[in-house]
Amino acid sequence: MKKPYKKSFAKRLSLNIVGLTSILFILAIWVAALFSHLLIAKEASQRAADVESAAAAEINNVLQRVETAAENAVWLVNENRNDEEFLYHITEQMVSQNQDIIGCAVAFAPDYCGGRPYFSPYSWADPADGILQSKQLGSDEYDYFNMEWFSVPFASHQPVWSEPYYDEGGGDMQMATYSVPLIGEDGQVVCVVTADISLQWLSDLLSSIQPYPNSYPFLLSGKGAFVGFGSDRLKGNATLLDVADNLESAKLRELSRAMTAGEDGSLRYINKKRSTFVAYGPIGNGWSLAVVCGYKEVLAGASFMHLVLILVGLIGLLALFFICRSIIFKLTRPLSDFAESALNIAKGDFNTPLPEVTSNDEIRRLRDSFDYMQTSLTSYISDLKQTTAANERMESELNIASAIQAGMLSHDFPTSSIADICADMHPAREVGGDLYDFKLKDDMLYFAIGDVSGKGVPASLLMAITRAAFSFLAGSGFGVRGVVEHINNALSEGNQTGMFVTLFAGRINLKTGEFHYCNAGHNPPLVIPSNPDEALSYLPVKPNLAVGVMPDFDFEEQETILPRGTRLVLYTDGVTEAEDASLAQFGEERLKAWAEGCRASNPTSQQCVESLFGAVNTYTGNADQNDDITVMIIKI
Repeated sequence: MKKPYKKSFAKRLSLNIVGLTSILFILAIWVAALFSHLLIAKEASQRAADVESAAAAEINNVLQRVETAAENAVWLVNENRNDEEFLYHITEQMVSQNQDIIGCAVAFAPDYCGGRPYFSPYSWADPADGILQSKQLGSDEYDYFNMEWFSVPFASHQPVWSEPYYDEGGGDMQMATYSVPLIGEDGQVVCVVTADISLQWLSDLLSSIQPYPNSYPFLLSGKGAFVGFGSDRLKGNATLLDVADNLESAKLRELSRAMTAGEDGSLRYINKKRSTFVAYGPIGNGWSLAVVCGYKEVLAGASFMHLVLILVGLIGLLALFFICRSIIFKLTRPLSDFAESALNIAKGDFNTPLPEVTSNDEIRRLRDSFDYMQTSLTSYISDLKQTTAANERMESELNIASAIQAGMLSHDFPTSSIADICADMHPAREVGGDLYDFKLKDDMLYFAIGDVSGKGVPASLLMAITRAAFSFLAGSGFGVRGVVEHINNALSEGNQTGMFVTLFAGRINLKTGEFHYCNAGHNPPLVIPSNPDEALSYLPVKPNLAVGVMPDFDFEEQETILPRGTRLVLYTDGVTEAEDASLAQFGEERLKAWAEGCRASNPTSQQCVESLFGAVNTYTGNADQNDDITVMIIKI
């Protein structure tokens, strides 16, 4: 009897390595953590965050002055909105009396001023010489109705800051605009009063912010677009997310999300092998300011700590290497024999001899595990061969059954000047439980479509019986009701499984359009009239039981007249209950929408069938098919 495992190989190895590693590195980690915490908290968090807060406050004051001036101008515009000359005076006063504002417009709603499509007095300071100029801004070339600074406040009835943009045809410069809507007595927007600020001014202001050498700030709009920069390196990029994508930086994507969400804090990331620190925070109008500092400058005082950590780590690792090398070599020597045995097992030799182990640790347990694995693999391979052979036989039989079932369904559709018929069935498994059939006898068209409860082989057997019964009974003089009742009695007799079939059977006189039909619990067909002015509708049906549920059930037959050109769409519930990845169903409304398109293009029945299957497949995408799908389309 083997002795129980008393000494753990893993424990001995772990204690030797972890014990020595812990002694050497706990001290180094403690020193690094202490100095890093003090330096980062003092140099980065305090200084960069304070600079960012002060700069944000200064920018926020300017933006608030701009907002206040624009909101005050709304009152003047409201009092004098019919005096065009005074409106120009208001815009000129806004620019001349507010050094922060480089442009002002009063943009009226469409056709508000005497039927003119555009009217927008605009004044701005020329960027070249600073001379105040004015003009009427709106035109077909300058359609301000579709510009963000007008359309957003016009739709929301709220003042907003625009994203940065180049105002070509207006101020002809890079700017951002604060827009305030003027609401009339009827609750509609009369006009939008704007105040423009130059992004160059913001860039000049941000350039003065430099808490560390080579540090720089930048300003983001609420949508992540750069509003102003303290460095030329970012001017070629539209948004911070663009910079993140160009650098493939997940950290910068996180920074973009945090800043556009109005959060404040700090973040560290690697940019071209250079560690960088960012302090960021929101300002009042939804924009966000960040200060970017190189970590080398931020942690300039930590160089001595890094040197100490490197020296301690190197000495410790060198000592650890020689000690552990000797210990591990001694402990793992028996494993080389197991490596050779494992290689032989991998090549298929499950009876390869295993080395003998006398120790009472995990080496012996490993040897016992290999022995158990050899026995298990031998048994598993034998069982797998038998299972594989059985599965191959079953798969072959299912393929044959699928081919037989496909051959039972009609694919030779008649070509007639008075009828256009096509149908198809896509099973959810190898074999399905849906069926369709038709028979053209003289001028009479007999047809049926059905859906067997359940799926797979049992459903396919009941499908074959039902289809054969209909094929035999159709046109035999029983009438539609008689055909359904005979099928019901045949399936009900000895039906111990409780399976049933929903069935719709009909007979159409192709010359007169007289239509007799009987519905046994099936989906009602969709009727597509030839007249585009007539609405699509589902054929009214009696609530009869499905066939196979109750023998001698008294089914009700119905009749109507189908005008020439009418199209019937018969389908199983696999169409309307087809589900996409979120389990939402295709539904009857999408079926009717497809039918409207089908009527508009007037395709053949075959094209309609292919189109409907295509619509269902497009809707479900990569989701698994959960039921058999069958479609039959008949055009008189």
